[in-house]
Amino acid sequence: MRATEPVTGLSPAPGPAATSSVDDSAVAVLGRLSAALDDLPAQRPVAARVIAETDDVRSDARSLGHTLGFDPALTAKVLRLANSAYFGLSGRVGAPSFAITVVGFATVRSLAVAAMAGLEDTPAVLESFWERSLLTAVAAGEIAARLGVKAPDAFSLGMLSRLGQALLVRCDPEHYPALLAAAGDREELLEAENRRYGVTHTRVSAEALAAWSFPEDLAHALSQVDRAGWAVPLAVAVRVGLELSERIVDPAHTPRPVEHLTSGHVREAELDALRLPVQRTAADMVRLLTS
Repeated sequence: MRATEPVTGLSPAPGPAATSSVDDSAVAVLGRLSAALDDLPAQRPVAARVIAETDDVRSDARSLGHTLGFDPALTAKVLRLANSAYFGLSGRVGAPSFAITVVGFATVRSLAVAAMAGLEDTPAVLESFWERSLLTAVAAGEIAARLGVKAPDAFSLGMLSRLGQALLVRCDPEHYPALLAAAGDREELLEAENRRYGVTHTRVSAEALAAWSFPEDLAHALSQVDRAGWAVPLAVAVRVGLELSERIVDPAHTPRPVEHLTSGHVREAELDALRLPVQRTAADMVRLLTS
């Protein structure tokens, strides 16, 4: 798999995460996940083609819009998003090629991944999936400039940071929903995932991006989001997005100091100022993408 820092596949990582509690059933789940990463593109071929074209330097909005048009449901989502208040062109975007120009290739690619992974019909156990994902995406995009990264990339990566949860529900329907429901917060969930599988859902998300030929810097950044200490700026933007989304969705969440998460590049006052606009924008996007 392509990544600056090798993404080594869905097997328990060496060290504390890979304990004897990673039993045969969990290893089997990782095998099913690996198979799913290979099988899903064939189940939604247009979405898979869209993903491939967004990483092709020869593609433009016109050619990508032509391909997108073969998947009416995905086209509708891109058009609705392009007409959202976030992009400032409400009611004025009618053509797929223009919609792609408005939202950008990175966002189209993320929506295609969501479609390919079957996230249009998320199970009840993931009832807050889109809310959390879009809060993360909007917050990461808003904070991107402060960290010197491209807002579309931060938005895209934030949207897909929880993709691994949906894949784990799909591949371990017997155990993962209970594990997800029992976790008091995101930190507890990551610990529980590590105990059972030897990997976290964020790592699964990174593996999916690598398997589906995303730009290598995106998979590389996502693999660093939950790692202690230094991370590339794009990973830090997603960390901030995840933190703000948890503060908004979970009143019991114990805040992690944003100065610590960003090595002093973002202050608490800046994050507080973003809270309401991020919440409003994400709520609008959830309505558009899940209707």
